[in-house]
Amino acid sequence: MSAGPVQLRTEQLSRVYPSGEGSVTALSSFTHTFAPGMTAVVGPSGSGKSTLLNLLAGFDRPTGGTVRVGDTDLNRLSEAGRADFRLKHYGFVFQSHNLVAILSALENVEFPLMLTGMPARERRERARTLLEQVGLGQRAHHMPAQLSGGEAQRVAIARALVGDPDVLLADEPTGNLDSRSGETVLNLLMAPARAGRTVVLITHDAEVAARADHTLRVRDGEVHVEVPA
Repeated sequence: MSAGPVQLRTEQLSRVYPSGEGSVTALSSFTHTFAPGMTAVVGPSGSGKSTLLNLLAGFDRPTGGTVRVGDTDLNRLSEAGRADFRLKHYGFVFQSHNLVAILSALENVEFPLMLTGMPARERRERARTLLEQVGLGQRAHHMPAQLSGGEAQRVAIARALVGDPDVLLADEPTGNLDSRSGETVLNLLMAPARAGRTVVLITHDAEVAARADHTLRVRDGEVHVEVPA
């Protein structure tokens, strides 16, 4: 967490996987500074979008190059160090909400703060505030199985935002939702982008991508920055 926007930057970022007697380049020498706001990452299946997201998050290590968040080079951190850094500086929203089934909506939102050691009263208050902001204050004590798909995804967004992350990564967050729920989720994700945070959104939906401030198009491991007409 930080007092202001923190820059996310890649430098000659690449990922090559062994394949039989050869290799497959999943991402090729990508250098880019992510501007504050929402960046949509688009491209066909297998193009390298998920590889890029995994590298940006530090879930995977690059074959070459760096990912920096502020002054921190993720590749210089240990696995435990990257996990701790993600907890403090990242928020994640996936196509499947990934809520913990045995925890209530409120407890799911609290969970990342519990891992940081935040006192119970403070984290409970913050989680309640986020649930109110996503319009689910009245559903705080419902279990995930009692929520609709759109509601569960809104809980997931509250969980992603509760730590005030510097970087928010979203992988097809509207993919399983009807158009109305998808619109609600997209608007919630755009709020931190408007506040100057860095939001990176993978999407197959051209209408969703059109709402973003910036667009990256990925094809065969090559990433291109789209310039508005």
